[in-house]
Amino acid sequence: MSQTRAGRILIIDDSIEHIKILISLLAEQHEVFFAKSGEEGLEMLSIVEPDLILLDIVMPGMNGFETCRHLKENARWRETPLIFISARSEGDDESKGLELGAVDYIAKPFNPAIVRARLNNHLELREARCELKRLHGLALDINPVTGLPGNNSIAQRIEQLLRGIHHVSVMYTDIDNFKAYNDKYGFTRGDEVIRFMAEVLKKAVTKAGCPDAFIGHIGGDDFILTVPAGLCSAVTQDIISKFDQDIITFYNRQDTELRCIQAIDRRGRPQIFPIMSISIAGIDLSYRHFFSYLEVNDACTEMQKMAKAIPGSTVCFDQRRE
Repeated sequence: MSQTRAGRILIIDDSIEHIKILISLLAEQHEVFFAKSGEEGLEMLSIVEPDLILLDIVMPGMNGFETCRHLKENARWRETPLIFISARSEGDDESKGLELGAVDYIAKPFNPAIVRARLNNHLELREARCELKRLHGLALDINPVTGLPGNNSIAQRIEQLLRGIHHVSVMYTDIDNFKAYNDKYGFTRGDEVIRFMAEVLKKAVTKAGCPDAFIGHIGGDDFILTVPAGLCSAVTQDIISKFDQDIITFYNRQDTELRCIQAIDRRGRPQIFPIMSISIAGIDLSYRHFFSYLEVNDACTEMQKMAKAIPGSTVCFDQRRE
């Protein structure tokens, strides 16, 4: 059996004796907090932020059922597992508690093995539900072509980095002359190039040893990476080297020999387009203070314009400091 992750347990019970028993049973594995009334327990919620609540039914003032109603009315705590504890053995108490939203009922006097097992089971279920929600949210934001995180995940990642002190580089990449290739070879072949680009990025960060690197797919041929600033140079060099080496394999023999393709430009005129290359624009978050993801995006867009103005695969990095 896998070891249960330590949880934050809030006990709400007017009996000090029962609180001491529960603490002795749970404190070795979990963080345990307690309140001696329903009112006090509700006040402690935002401080403790419990993973599970043990709630006595019979208490002076606000009893357990009333406390439970207040808990379940608050969306923030509605899904926090709540287990009723009571010395009363009436069947109506148990059914009423479950109807109010409790996940279980434990009778007093406590059986240590049952208390630990039930509590650990509900903590594991809670953790599994949270993980499913996370994966579901991620799935909704996954790019269907590459399987990489999309724009919502990208924004969250950058905002997370901005809240801490991180020596991290943010890099935007896109493919030069991709539209011309897509127009001539079709969307299916274009998607193959997009997937190839995603693999180039993944292999580059793996080769550089960046376990905390993030790769997101903005859309089309646009990607974003976050890597430790000290590894930025190695990662970008590897990306360009691998891309330039293998991109030619996506062209037919004639275009490979000519090192270009004939296609129609955005104005509908025939034009010669070079073999695809890659433009990388980057900033170091430790150089300047950015307040939001939009500011980071604007800074990278500025560098991206400079990179795309230079023929061939290019890196433009913002070296300005505050």
